[in-house]
Amino acid sequence: MPVQLKPEQEERLQHLAERTSVTPDELAQEVVERFLAFEEDLEAAVLRGREDIVAGRLIEHDEVFARIDRLLRDR
Repeated sequence: MPVQLKPEQEERLQHLAERTSVTPDELAQEVVERFLAFEEDLEAAVLRGREDIVAGRLIEHDEVFARIDRLLRDR
């Protein structure tokens, strides 16, 4: 599937590819793969969150901040 890049994007991609010793095509494929993996992970996390809500597995706002405070203190 061809993708049309803006000239400045193509220039940046070319520059980065040269610095990292990969071809621009390889770099673009890696970028797309990382983006897709991120989006899939995000979608799965949202679905798990919705399932937790339906199942009643919730933590009150104040408890969340109390846990964060404890974690930061224990460092």
